[in-house]
Amino acid sequence: MYRNQNAGFSLIELMVVISVLAIFVSFALPAFNSVIEGNRVSSTANQFQALLVSARSDAVTRRSPVSITQNDSVWSTANRQLTIPDSVQVTPNKTTITFNADGTATESSTVFATEDESTSYTIETKLVGLIKKTQD
Repeated sequence: MYRNQNAGFSLIELMVVISVLAIFVSFALPAFNSVIEGNRVSSTANQFQALLVSARSDAVTRRSPVSITQNDSVWSTANRQLTIPDSVQVTPNKTTITFNADGTATESSTVFATEDESTSYTIETKLVGLIKKTQD
């Protein structure tokens, strides 16, 4: 049986494939970074919403007010906290949100956005205790 001695790839073919892959990666990488930043903002907004829901539940269960306060990039209650990543822009209209024993709350609006503001979410608390998340 005859064996072909030229089986495999030549160095030139390998370099062409690597060059084409490098071009594709250079186009895909910036888009991938924006997806990562958008997911980071969404995740942070979801965690903040969960912190608010937890605080409201604690206030109703314990029959006493529970406050969430902002200290630099950390939002916290007496027993929970959320640290905001540096790449997420947060713009609150109140730095303290209080849930009362009957479930009512301080009205507030907190905006979470990417640095270029291409993705943003607003978390609002209403006087009746409703916690609402909207994508802007």
